[in-house]
Parts: sequence; C-alpha cells; structure tokens
Amino acid sequence: MRKHRTPEGIAPAVALATMEERFPRIEEHFRRVYSLRLPRHLAVFAAFWEGLSHDAAACLGERLGLSPWGITEYFADGGLDRTTRDGLDERLQYRFRRDPAEFVTVMGGDTDGLHFGLWYDDPAELPSFVAYNYARDSAETWTHRAPTLLQEIRVRLADAKRDVELDGPEHYEGMPPFEPLEAALDAYAEADAAALAADGEIRWAHAARPRVAITIGPVLPESAGDPRAAASGQRLDTYRDPAAAAPIIAAARAELAAGRPALALVVGGELHWLDADEYRAASTQLLTGAYRALGRDALAQIVEVHHANRDLRSVDVF
Repeated sequence: MRKHRTPEGIAPAVALATMEERFPRIEEHFRRVYSLRLPRHLAVFAAFWEGLSHDAAACLGERLGLSPWGITEYFADGGLDRTTRDGLDERLQYRFRRDPAEFVTVMGGDTDGLHFGLWYDDPAELPSFVAYNYARDSAETWTHRAPTLLQEIRVRLADAKRDVELDGPEHYEGMPPFEPLEAALDAYAEADAAALAADGEIRWAHAARPRVAITIGPVLPESAGDPRAAASGQRLDTYRDPAAAAPIIAAARAELAAGRPALALVVGGELHWLDADEYRAASTQLLTGAYRALGRDALAQIVEVHHANRDLRSVDVF
C-alpha cells in the first residue's frame, strides 16, 4: 500500500471515500475466496493507512512497527488484480504455519513474526475481535478483544508510551513523536465507530470461553460436548510421547464420532500448534471433522488448504 507520504497526508474524508468505494468489490471477493464476512472497519483502517502524514506513518512504523498485511492489501491500488505465485490459494497469504484457521491476517508487526488477524469463531458471523500471534516465538494466539484494528493500534500505542515512562525518555531520543499518530487515530475514530454500528452486533465478542494453553478458547454450543480445556497444558506435555498421546487422540475421535466435536476441535488445534510430522494427519482429521460437525465449513477448508501447503518457503504468496 501507500509508501510515499506528504507532510500533511490525505484528508480523512478523501481517503475514506476511496476505501468505502472499493469495499463492495473487496467484500464480494473475500466472501467468494474465504466464505467469510468482511467487517467494514477494515476499510476504515485502509483509509487511515492511506491518509497518514509522513510523521504519523513514521510513528506507526518505527515506534509501533505496524503495517498492513494480508487481506488489507486488497485495498491497495490494483489489490484485486494480483495473481498468486505458482497458482497458490489466496487464503495462504501471510498464514504462518501455526496460525489457527480462525485467524485471518490483516496487519504485521516488526518483531518475532508478530502479526494480527481478524478472529472468526463462526464463518456465519462477523469476526469477534482482533487477535495477535508471534509466529517466530511461541506462536501462541491471544487477544486484547479490540473490535477494530484502530482500537488495537491504540492498545499498542498505550504500551509504547508506557515503555517511555518506565525506561525514561532519554532512551528514545530521535524517535518519531507520538502526537501525529494520536491525532490521526482521533481523526478516524468517528468513522471507525460508524463502521461497527453499520455492521451490527458482533455476536461472539464477549462470549465466555474455555481457557486453552496456546490459543483463544473456542465458542461452542453445549451440545458440542466437553473440550476438557483445563487439561490443555497437561496434554501438551503428553504429546511429547506419541504412544502416550494415542489415547488422547482416540478419545477425541470417539467424541467426534458421537456427535460431540468440542474435544476434537481443541485437541486438533493443539496438535496443529505442535507442528510435528507425526501428528499432521490426526490434526487435519480432527480439525476438519470438528469444524464440519459445527457447521463451520469455511474453517475446515482453510485447514485443508493450510495443511496441504504448510512447508512453503514464504508466507507471501503473491
């Protein structure tokens, strides 16, 4: 997306008009490729990025290390005209090898493979919130429950300002100031709120979730059974020995066959995160079976595409 900045940037009204005009085509393309719903606040983030002044962009990039990635790139000039290399599936774009299927990348960071994604509990619904993952560190997935990317940026900005207070300003001499970025966030706050209002209620944003050791807990109907989430950490230790892990995988398969996919979803996700060759087939089977049993076919399809292409040399497929 935009690289050449002017001191004053682009007026928010102009940038918003451009991205709102592009939104319907991008929304249709995203629905066709992903079978997921695109939130309007992504167009606001694209406008925000497009309109940043030189100083605000410097703060966002140099101090917070953030930039558009993944499906946000659809909003760039010609973003829908690109073709993937070697005929790869677009759903692989910036999908790191241990990313959960629910995670669709929209923004990148500058350390340890940090990237941010929209979190889709249910393909029939809008994403619940923004999540984040350090792919080259623990590759665990967590969330501040920020409903939009601009609100996630505010969280990161508050963290950066807190670092200055703790470390002392002398450690940050010569760095871009925070004020231009704060002003830009304020300039788009009303549009961000309007986008949320236009999309309507986010069904699972505040839902109760089981605690899982390495990712955001799933939202599940009671009929899905017991995910046994409290034992997640213990299971991760057990997986070190495939023989000891076999009864866990068998139990998850049995629950799935009985019409209770919760355990299969959680165990399959743990095996996916482990990324060990000996568990690949079981992970694929458990995850795809669980998602389809829950009526979340779009997520099952992402798993299939991801697991078939997990060893790509690059997560940039365009």
